[in-house]
Amino acid sequence: VVETNLVAFDCHWIIINEEISDMDVQELVMKSIGRLTLVRQTFPFPQNTSQRCVRNNHRINTSLCDPKDPKAQMLEITNRYIYDTVLLLANTFHRKLEDRKWHSMASLSCIRKGSKPWQGGKSMLDTVKKGGVSGLTSLLEFNDNGSNPNIYFEILGTNYGEDRGRGVSRLATWDPIHGLNGTLTDRKLENNMRGVVLRVVTVLEEPFVMVSENVLGKPKKYQGFSIDVLDALANYLGFKYEIYVAPDHKYGSQQADGTWNGLIGELVFKRADVGLSALTITPERESVVDFTTRYMDYSVGVLLRKAERTVDMFACLAPFDLSLWACIAGTVLLVGTLVYLLNWLNPPRLPMGSVSSTTLYNSMWFVYGSFVQQ
Repeated sequence: VVETNLVAFDCHWIIINEEISDMDVQELVMKSIGRLTLVRQTFPFPQNTSQRCVRNNHRINTSLCDPKDPKAQMLEITNRYIYDTVLLLANTFHRKLEDRKWHSMASLSCIRKGSKPWQGGKSMLDTVKKGGVSGLTSLLEFNDNGSNPNIYFEILGTNYGEDRGRGVSRLATWDPIHGLNGTLTDRKLENNMRGVVLRVVTVLEEPFVMVSENVLGKPKKYQGFSIDVLDALANYLGFKYEIYVAPDHKYGSQQADGTWNGLIGELVFKRADVGLSALTITPERESVVDFTTRYMDYSVGVLLRKAERTVDMFACLAPFDLSLWACIAGTVLLVGTLVYLLNWLNPPRLPMGSVSSTTLYNSMWFVYGSFVQQ
């Protein structure tokens, strides 16, 4: 996904992978600019180191039970379960031997067809279900239905942003007993602009910013798409605004002396806090002011009527106009007649029926062949 550039700014990927480690998560976040939500299994370790490394009568390797050790961080979940399974079986064998309820396996043979099943198989399975072991996957035990109730998942997430290298926060956790602990919804913007009055500069451009009323002695009232967006932000964030039109009614361009005029100039000279209009984003303007994300793209298009697919037997005449075809036919007749008359008045010394025959028919073909070069 990262190599094919699918983790774009407007994408949200949900990755469910039990095996993904902290290093993998950081590498993925560094290479992506979109939003990520990751679901992975986690294993809570006891705080006491002695409880972490000693499990009943078996001692776990100290490099594996320490969560800060690199070997423990790189250990795959499959290997964790294999390690704990060996501990669970060893603990089960130990309990069976202590209770003296061990069933001999000496008579078992996989070669003889008449071998009876091991009588201790069901007893061993019951002992496994009743017992448990605290290993690398936390507490490994089983319910009556054979499932492990000590399964923990954590849900990690990143926010929208174009900054690479941002951190990852834990959104929620999940376990079979308590369910989802946390929230997956984004926190809304804080309404921390109460009492703030912003000066907004604009340039009239329908249908974005328009003057709705202009009564003498009263302030102008504005309306339009951009004004509706501004009102919605003001109601949500709690600020108030004063709007006015740029003195020169221009969007803003850089002058010869390096200064800016128009709407951009009002922002550069800090006479206004916000600029609001149908303003084109250019690299020069971005170097002096900050733009929001664009909400509309404008381009010139060409509209054509859909061609009707009809079969025309005279499509071969389409390259030339009808009057031009009439001129060509008239030219062939006129020049052919003149050639015939010249040959009749001054007949050549050639036999009749040849290409240069003086008949009217051959004269017409001679002129037509001159037109088409054949």
